[in-house]
Amino acid sequence: MRKTRAARTAAAVAGVALAAYELPALTFFSPALRRRLAIVDRIVGDRVALTFDDGPHHSGTPAVLAALEAERVSATFFLVGEQVVRAPGMAAEIVAAGHEVGLHCHRHRLLLGLTPAQVADDLSRAAEAIESATGRRVVLYRPPYGVFNLAALRAAQRSGWQPTHWSRWGRDWEKLATPDSIVLNLCRDLAAGEVMLLHDADHYSAPGSWRKTAACLPRLIQTLRRRGLEPGPLVPFAAAGAGTR
Repeated sequence: MRKTRAARTAAAVAGVALAAYELPALTFFSPALRRRLAIVDRIVGDRVALTFDDGPHHSGTPAVLAALEAERVSATFFLVGEQVVRAPGMAAEIVAAGHEVGLHCHRHRLLLGLTPAQVADDLSRAAEAIESATGRRVVLYRPPYGVFNLAALRAAQRSGWQPTHWSRWGRDWEKLATPDSIVLNLCRDLAAGEVMLLHDADHYSAPGSWRKTAACLPRLIQTLRRRGLEPGPLVPFAAAGAGTR
């Protein structure tokens, strides 16, 4: 049976989304192009940035917050608007605990499958939800799967948001991930200035994956400190510029 056009399009979009996770962190952009587009994936100084996507989550976010508090570490959480609407108190708790927040999306969809109007609506709804719940103006933006499109970059520029990416990922969303594998993925050939990607939620990944993320944090932070690298949040003024890796 021949696939319909809609089915073929959906399959292609799903394939691109998978490719986005399978490619290195420089997803779809050469370092030169990322510098030109000012997409930040590094920070300055002898430290690294811890970032968490896809929350807030009713169980995962408190577990990650508790692990960070125990180590006296701050981080940046890129929030999903539809999850903030469901749990505005949890979003506010992230800020109250001393962490930074950024915009991830409203609905977790690959931007390449959306029209410019859909992208603008998604980002507007997300920003409104995040700012209302946290009392913080959005200044950092990272899209689902790390995949930007022109409409998203233009929206970020108009809104004064810093487009961000990452230089390291823990692959903590995977079903077969373990705390040890997450730390290994993040710390292999480690250098100062890394922006590390983790997730405090399993809304869009393997069920219960946040447990492995929370469990890995004490070892990860201790490993970083032993190597003379202090973990902290990703903030705009600490950015070293895109594509400097």
